[in-house]
Amino acid sequence: MTKRAAPLETEEDLHLIKECVLLPILLDALERDLSVLGKTPLKMGAFYSMLLRRAQDQITMDLVRLRKQMRAHGLKIYEERRTELGVEAHYLCRGYHHKCSMLWGYVRAELHTRLSAYFNMEWRGTL
Repeated sequence: MTKRAAPLETEEDLHLIKECVLLPILLDALERDLSVLGKTPLKMGAFYSMLLRRAQDQITMDLVRLRKQMRAHGLKIYEERRTELGVEAHYLCRGYHHKCSMLWGYVRAELHTRLSAYFNMEWRGTL
């Protein structure tokens, strides 16, 4: 009896896993920012909060859509850890175990890119 090799993940599989790891981190960052905004006396604070809440709503809708796609592709993240170095996700891909790791510098850059897309603006990498 010959043993079959585990099927390789597709680019789309890896994209779905990455998005499902990154978007909750982005939601957490926006929630922290909203908390700080609530404690800071700004003239336009309510407007800024509304923008961040709107982005959170869009991200949440995207996460629901992505999770449906993951189920359709036979993907399931069963463990996720945030470490000093970055984020690790252990997941099943059509019954086989895999691991994805991203360093914090990469995560930060990806979150800036995604947030700029939600606000329909171009991220240039500087603040």
